[in-house]
Amino acid sequence: MRGFANGIANDADTANSVLPGLTNTLTIAPQSEEQKRGTGEQQAIKRMGQPEDVSGAVLLLTSGDAAFITGQVIVVDGGQYRIC
Repeated sequence: MRGFANGIANDADTANSVLPGLTNTLTIAPQSEEQKRGTGEQQAIKRMGQPEDVSGAVLLLTSGDAAFITGQVIVVDGGQYRIC
């Protein structure tokens, strides 16, 4: 991501990524409630992610408040991804 960001860098263009964890959308509808609960139990925040959890990060990165942020990856997964 940082290499790409450096390649397009100028005063107006930025490049960032949002990496969502399992989010309660139609995509996961076929999963059983037990599977969904199991995912939530593996995370630091013990609940299924909701679309609005992800949209907050997207809104930040597309706002003027993020004009000086580039080359970043924001993981929105309730703490499921952990390096021990």
